[in-house]
Amino acid sequence: MVTLPAGAASGRARFDLSRLTDGDGLSLVRRGRYLVRATPLAPVGPTAESPDFPVRLLTATRLESDYLHGLGRLPADFLQPRHALRAITGVDIIEVEQGTAPGFHVLAFDRDASGQCSLRWAGGPAITIDPRHRRFVLPDVRDGWIDVGVDGLEQLPPASVQEAVLIERGRIGADALGRFVDRASDWLEATALQVYLEPTILSTDGDSLPPLESESPPTALRLDHDFQVPPLALYPQTAGKWTGIRLPYAHVTKVLGLTGQLAGAPVLRLPRSWIQLQEKIGFVQLVPSREPAAAQLLGFLAGDPLHGAIELPGFWHFAIRAGLREVPGDVIEAIAKKAALDALTAIGQAYKPGIASESFSKDLSVSTSYVRNAQANLLSATRAEYKADLDALLPRLRNRYLGLSNVAIV
Repeated sequence: MVTLPAGAASGRARFDLSRLTDGDGLSLVRRGRYLVRATPLAPVGPTAESPDFPVRLLTATRLESDYLHGLGRLPADFLQPRHALRAITGVDIIEVEQGTAPGFHVLAFDRDASGQCSLRWAGGPAITIDPRHRRFVLPDVRDGWIDVGVDGLEQLPPASVQEAVLIERGRIGADALGRFVDRASDWLEATALQVYLEPTILSTDGDSLPPLESESPPTALRLDHDFQVPPLALYPQTAGKWTGIRLPYAHVTKVLGLTGQLAGAPVLRLPRSWIQLQEKIGFVQLVPSREPAAAQLLGFLAGDPLHGAIELPGFWHFAIRAGLREVPGDVIEAIAKKAALDALTAIGQAYKPGIASESFSKDLSVSTSYVRNAQANLLSATRAEYKADLDALLPRLRNRYLGLSNVAIV
């Protein structure tokens, strides 16, 4: 939340998103879809809300200029509407499934007597517009679909209306390049590197914050979390080692809550001073420093007289903040080259395979040269270069942000 000074509401406000940080100085606005909501403080008045806008680690303009070098303006094997929607306001077509037949298709908007709104694409089933969401996938009568964004219920048409939409193969514009960047970021975060690229709140208990022992009395606090994750088991430690919790996440920058639970009931709350965190590998060591709480912890570690120390499944409930403290240039480079590789593949599919170059003379003659590989085209060399760079970059990124891999030589 940003509070503007008195008198600023009548003018313009500029925001540097990189300076919007949390209490530890970490930038929170790095990638995703955001909106701006303006609320007057005095006198109390209506709230204004902007449409969703994307924030990316790499802009489409930089991808076009630094990595595609103008190739994004070439025709591509890519489907898109020729014009933005006009009759159906508040709805944007974001993506068209590539198997959709080019030509005119009808998008129907329906508003019933109760005010419930729905969208229907090319004769497919009606999809109800849920005000809690902004993105919807509309199937057609075959196997095709479109991905649409809805700015808000208040911006939709007041009555039912239909609009014919011309779908054609076009050029890759800024929106399409932005989607390539989004997919490359998701791929690097979830698959290639498996490290969150922005501070991300992970909680085992959803929006309930597991309290620490230092909170007296423990209070049930609400937690604005990003993902709900499963709790972890308590494993008995070997003699001579401090008790530790190996979180399955890298770059854990803060432990917000930590409790031990049996059958859903909290049985162990740990002081904040006990938590020794190794950020890069996500390892939490518990170093006892107070006698009563230490005796309770040691009792759990020792187990019962009959069974001794045993594994306790689903014991540790936690809330943590994980993700890179900042996004360095080598991570941006990996995103850029992956996005450029995918974009060049989509652009190259519009060219006849096997053609290296074509030239036209004034006397209407055409000169065409071919390559030996019948599957290659004009952009194959550029794609191969980016792929080689990306293959060499990924192992270095894993070593730098996850640590050295274990290698066994037999």
